[in-house]
Amino acid sequence: MPFKTPGKTSEYIRDLLALRASDALERKILEYADERFIAVLLPETVAFLRQAVSLCRPLRILEIGTAIGYSGIVMLGAAPSDAVLYTVEQSEERIEVAKDFFRRAGFLSRVTFYCGDATQIVPNISGTFDFIFLDGPKAQYCEYLPFLSRALSEGGVLFCDNVLYEGMVSGEKEIKNHKGGLVKKLDLFLRNLMKDSSLCSSVLPVGDGVSLSIKTREYIGE
Repeated sequence: MPFKTPGKTSEYIRDLLALRASDALERKILEYADERFIAVLLPETVAFLRQAVSLCRPLRILEIGTAIGYSGIVMLGAAPSDAVLYTVEQSEERIEVAKDFFRRAGFLSRVTFYCGDATQIVPNISGTFDFIFLDGPKAQYCEYLPFLSRALSEGGVLFCDNVLYEGMVSGEKEIKNHKGGLVKKLDLFLRNLMKDSSLCSSVLPVGDGVSLSIKTREYIGE
């Protein structure tokens, strides 16, 4: 579900992406989200995420922000058939909806759910992951970063969505009065991300803005 009316370039890209044969379940998920005003990944972000997972071929995936399971289904659909997903979501209701969609996709047995506040769960998740998708509460991105950087296996990928937040973080769009604090936190997150010497990172104007980082060496911290 878009946050804003797309510009000409976004409209053109989405028209091209619409040429791809869409999955029936994917259409059902998008219809469910649209009817209930639930924000889901933008089409160009979905395409890029699917490509990133296909290239990385992760066996262990961590997701912050299950929502109704759309991004998780996209990732498992692009990952090897023995890949598993660990996903964090605060809403019990959304987890139940996600479980149904994962079941219908044939992926439910490959998913472990963590229900609760990600700020409490993320620091206590054990093991390393080949791919981490961050799409949870934007104000906490900066707080999650050290834990996610440590949890990423060497050569693994950290993919973060909504990092430009409708163009307000970059200054392309005027900051709305009640979003100033969030914009500052996302800006700090991106600056800390780029300063993390264990990661090779880029920020791309895909969808609502994504960052893509590859773990190049062990996380040392500040």
